[in-house]
Amino acid sequence: MKVRVGLALGGVLLILLLVRPQEVLKPHLERRIVLGTLVEIKLYVEPDQADSLMDLAYAEIARIDSLMSHFSTASELHRINQGAVDTAVSCSAEMAQVLGRSMHLGQLAGGAFDITMGTLTRLWNFPDAKGVPVAAQITAALGDRRYLALEWRAGQSYVRLSPDARLDLSGVAKGFAVDQAAARLQQVGVACGLIEAGGDIYFWGTKPDGQGWRFGVQHPRRPQQIIQVDDLGLPALATSGDYEQFFIHEGQRFHHLLDPATGYPGRKAVSATVWATAAMDADILATTVFVLGPEAGLKLVESLPQTEALVFFEHNGRLQHRVSSGAVEYVRFNAAE
Repeated sequence: MKVRVGLALGGVLLILLLVRPQEVLKPHLERRIVLGTLVEIKLYVEPDQADSLMDLAYAEIARIDSLMSHFSTASELHRINQGAVDTAVSCSAEMAQVLGRSMHLGQLAGGAFDITMGTLTRLWNFPDAKGVPVAAQITAALGDRRYLALEWRAGQSYVRLSPDARLDLSGVAKGFAVDQAAARLQQVGVACGLIEAGGDIYFWGTKPDGQGWRFGVQHPRRPQQIIQVDDLGLPALATSGDYEQFFIHEGQRFHHLLDPATGYPGRKAVSATVWATAAMDADILATTVFVLGPEAGLKLVESLPQTEALVFFEHNGRLQHRVSSGAVEYVRFNAAE
């Protein structure tokens, strides 16, 4: 009997030794230059799948860039800018989606976000800006009137522009590309990951180690200081700040976030971070809230479902901040903030 029991226990021990605990998936990280910026992708997948999945995601981002780049003369955006003046030209479903969402949120913001200011943004020429344009040039670039019209005929989308309008999608294309790449990865079964393109972030799933998602928002005047933000339950965020692309002229900071009302850089905020359900929305709204400033910007955010924001601004020479009601308990400031 003792021998039998010993053999039985030995069998159990042998099974326990052979069945090792399953290893927790570690993230695979890759960085590439796409969309004119550094794009970082982190995927929790099996090692033998990582390379092909990374290629799939970056290919999708490059595809969107080929449609919406304002640098390439082969892009769909360039074709529209050249051919849609007072004449409706066809556009892809992706282009129609981006234009439609940009128009909708821009109208809700009273024009604080305007993708038809391409002539103005080209005049300032960020990130290669060398100086302040002549006031008369800025007035002319703004134009007396601009319009962007979307039309649908038999399932096909068309776009039409006024003569003085030129589209610039730099405030929305990155976010849309991130959304599309994330959606593509989820379609092929990637359960958890994160994509960041120049500060536009989309993440999904639960980390295999069970740890929650946490993010750091850069302090707009102290680059080495990071403000910790816990997971708000919203999968996308983006930040717009006057420290990203700027030059100093006669002691004043001139940056790339232009106010459509004046044609000059917005002065009502220093930085704006927005959380939303899509990176495209977060991208658009970060710029919009920056231009509107803390009062009007947070009023807009509070009116939108599943949207939160953190805004830094200067008042009486001092840097201050405001947080939307749904994000207050998730943003962790140091005592010195």
